[in-house]
Amino acid sequence: MEYNRIIYPERAEYLSDQKYHSYKVFLSHWDALSTKIKSNFEEAHLRRVSKTLIIYGAQSTGKTLLANKLTQDFSTTTTALQSSANLVYDDSNIWHRTVSGFGKNLELINENTRSTALLHIEDDINWITKTKQFCGNNTNRTALVIADNCERDYFIQGILGLSNLEYFQIGRTSTSVRSAAQKFVALCRGELRGAMILMFTNDDSFAQEFEAAVNTQHQGLVQITAMPMPSPRDKETVIRVNTNRLNPFSYWYCLDRAGIDEKKSTYRTLTAVSNPTSPGGYKAAFEAVDRAIQLATPSRIGRPPKKCLLTFFVLNDTNDVQGHIDKYSIGQYTRNINANPLIDVVTYSDEWTSSLKFGDIRQRKLLQSEWNLRIVLVGNQFISTLLSGTQRSLIRNVIDSVLVYHGPGTQSYTLAAHKIGIDASVAALGLLAFTTNSNFWALGQVRSGQYESELRAILPNYSTAMAGFMRYMPDYSPEPYKPCELSTSSSDTDSEINEAIRRKAVACEFTSIKDSSALQLQTYLDRKLPNYVEVMQEQ
Repeated sequence: MEYNRIIYPERAEYLSDQKYHSYKVFLSHWDALSTKIKSNFEEAHLRRVSKTLIIYGAQSTGKTLLANKLTQDFSTTTTALQSSANLVYDDSNIWHRTVSGFGKNLELINENTRSTALLHIEDDINWITKTKQFCGNNTNRTALVIADNCERDYFIQGILGLSNLEYFQIGRTSTSVRSAAQKFVALCRGELRGAMILMFTNDDSFAQEFEAAVNTQHQGLVQITAMPMPSPRDKETVIRVNTNRLNPFSYWYCLDRAGIDEKKSTYRTLTAVSNPTSPGGYKAAFEAVDRAIQLATPSRIGRPPKKCLLTFFVLNDTNDVQGHIDKYSIGQYTRNINANPLIDVVTYSDEWTSSLKFGDIRQRKLLQSEWNLRIVLVGNQFISTLLSGTQRSLIRNVIDSVLVYHGPGTQSYTLAAHKIGIDASVAALGLLAFTTNSNFWALGQVRSGQYESELRAILPNYSTAMAGFMRYMPDYSPEPYKPCELSTSSSDTDSEINEAIRRKAVACEFTSIKDSSALQLQTYLDRKLPNYVEVMQEQ
């Protein structure tokens, strides 16, 4: 049973739950902030002076995520060094970015990790006592202290050393903040000397007040900076990738199912002016996508959306292809060509991954939520003509024709005309003499070299890197994959919004399978399809 809701972490603290283990943290929009953290660390580490950086931003802008990420990456690196593992620079590890000096210096990462101790605190009124003890136990190392949610009472109360009753009587006032600042300066010059303190808060007024009160007494001891917000496009990447990594249907599927009002609402949430002191961040964007799928109506029944098309072009050792596709046992299909012995073309739209074994159930459902599967089966007549190299124009015409992808709303006369056009190509193919291709089939796996050399001559972009597929190269892609990017719409008009999320990709993989067994084709699909899951989950 599936719900019309998406799974997403409402708070960064929840990312430790097993169900969110595949959540991907993006670091690029933190580059400038990483540089500031790096600078503060180097000063504290090299000169044994205390440095404090206050990072402020509204809820759901990633403060706790960053605090936890830095803590976890430090722990991961420490564990790797303790296990004597060969350390490898990891650009997604923010601790590596912080302590690698100029460049990606593994020796510095090693040295700085071994000579640093980290303390993560939150909501602990005894934090000053614990921090003094922590620094005292690590006098030969740089003490990195990460304090989250510093706008809460625990932070000022801990510095002042007041009981709950005593603090509740005075509260956080300008006087109490100024008094805490004075004690903080004394601590940083004494028992906390050499510590680097990272403070996170959602209260910019408190951040500015504390920074001013401290620096009045010790200039430069505290710096203050806003939590960087990603651009609308970068924010959408975070939402899209993690929706796809956590759910059995894609980000695009959620938007496509929604009415135009919910699409527009999501667009406005993603493209709102980035402001770290105002409400609205990752949570608001996830909520918009959740609302889109949740409020989707069954208006699409009888007319499903046009998905991307993934085609497997199968060369088969047969003189009559009719009936062979049924042996593949993939599921219900629609035939896209009039019956003939030379070529068969069918498209699977629903539940086509149910007989396959790649990945897990969630990944299989994710793929079929945004892609339809097409199987093109050709026999020895086509293969002989392809290998002869004498009818390249005809072969190109056949390939292009069977990869044409009509949307669900296409008029019946358009579909009929397309089939008639394919019939003409098939008739021309049937008039040609052909061989049994026995030598070709006897080559085994290396036979791909023969048909691929011809395909390269016929299809200019054959086996060429194409935008949208990352490191993976489909054999042929007349319409490259483009991630669903609502944020690229130039306005929130109906036509622009719908165009921004429209699916157009057509990818084609060529293979030769001597027999028609379901096992051989399914094994091939299980090997190839994870590449397309990765394309959806990584960008």
